[in-house]
Amino acid sequence: MSARWSKEESVLLDLLCAAMGKENKNEHKDVNKIERNIDCDWEKLLHLAQSHAVTAMLYDVLEEQTGTAACIWERVQKSAQITVLSNYRLLFLTAYLTDYLGKYGIAAVTLKGAATAVLYPVPEYRKSGDVDLLIPQEPEYKRALRLLQQVGFLADEEQLALHHTDLRNAEGISIELHHTLAEPFENQKVNEYLKNILPEYGNHIAENTAWGVRLLQPADAYHAFYLVVHMLQHFLREGFGLKNLCDWTLFWNREVAVTEKEQFMKLIEQSKTEQFVRILTAACVRYLGLQEEKVSFLMKERAAKERITKERETETIKASAWDELIEDFMQDVLQAGEFGRSQTDRMVAMRATGFLAYVKEFHHQMHLNFPKAGRVIVFWPLLWIVTLVRFLYNNHRFERASVRSILKKTAQRSELMERMRLFWQ
Repeated sequence: MSARWSKEESVLLDLLCAAMGKENKNEHKDVNKIERNIDCDWEKLLHLAQSHAVTAMLYDVLEEQTGTAACIWERVQKSAQITVLSNYRLLFLTAYLTDYLGKYGIAAVTLKGAATAVLYPVPEYRKSGDVDLLIPQEPEYKRALRLLQQVGFLADEEQLALHHTDLRNAEGISIELHHTLAEPFENQKVNEYLKNILPEYGNHIAENTAWGVRLLQPADAYHAFYLVVHMLQHFLREGFGLKNLCDWTLFWNREVAVTEKEQFMKLIEQSKTEQFVRILTAACVRYLGLQEEKVSFLMKERAAKERITKERETETIKASAWDELIEDFMQDVLQAGEFGRSQTDRMVAMRATGFLAYVKEFHHQMHLNFPKAGRVIVFWPLLWIVTLVRFLYNNHRFERASVRSILKKTAQRSELMERMRLFWQ
């Protein structure tokens, strides 16, 4: 680890490697050695783990007799218990919704949640906060929405997303009914691709009975692709945390059919997300125990290095610059916490720096806020003003950092984005 990494960050990564059944290649190989050799602030480490929603994963690798403070151990234990109980509530709700909609001929595809948790050594320890279901066909989506409302699921009065509808049951559990994979990106070609590929999800469904109930999930190639799109969406906004990288590590540390790998490569090449995949995969190999041989088909190192340099294609970037990029990417993940909630000055990351980049991002946010009215050019001046007022209001309402701090953080993350050269293929 470089001097920029805190001891708590380093230890947490090693603990997560142990929890996932793999040794990290860093200095500390096992929990006992970590505790003997590092003067770690366990209070800070627990706070870091909580911010990334991975505390429950530490339960089986931390034992009371290892020397962890009793109060820390009790909190880890309590977090694990709460996570397990919550996950079972979400699991049975997901199974109920799958069965209920299935009776009307609607295939409800589980995204993340219980479908991804089965990749974990202890599935119950992967924390989930809601139920995500994808209805690939638009007519079926509208019908599914009506059917759920008929049995008591209420749509939130304020719908903040464009790619799903937020509903809640009587217990207040959130259900996100997806009609697309992600919010619109600033890159219109990517948006068009994601729209066109959606029906394929309905043709590549696998049954998941690992929990003892019947769920539907995307086949491996499409499962992995959704994980990528989900991470990319959050990365371009506030960011995402370690739980998502644990998902990625465990997905590829298992055996995946060659045909699924080939299909996944087609998906990321066609969607121009290949560079992002290489960077996050390199980070997982380096810091979270992802086995390099399992992802060798993704790690075309030379091609990746060529893509992040502004020089001519024949001039490859120095290895040190590539290493620094992976470290900076991992630092962004560590600082973000779960979906960027650890820092109040995180809003978006732009693909470039400079005044024009801010203008383009602001215009993109206007379209996200007003997807229908934004199609009418003459409305743009008014919509820009309303978007600015809404931003300032929400910034005060949610007690975020000052506008100056937000702009400074945006500039820092945009510089990283520029070096990553996303969508540049």
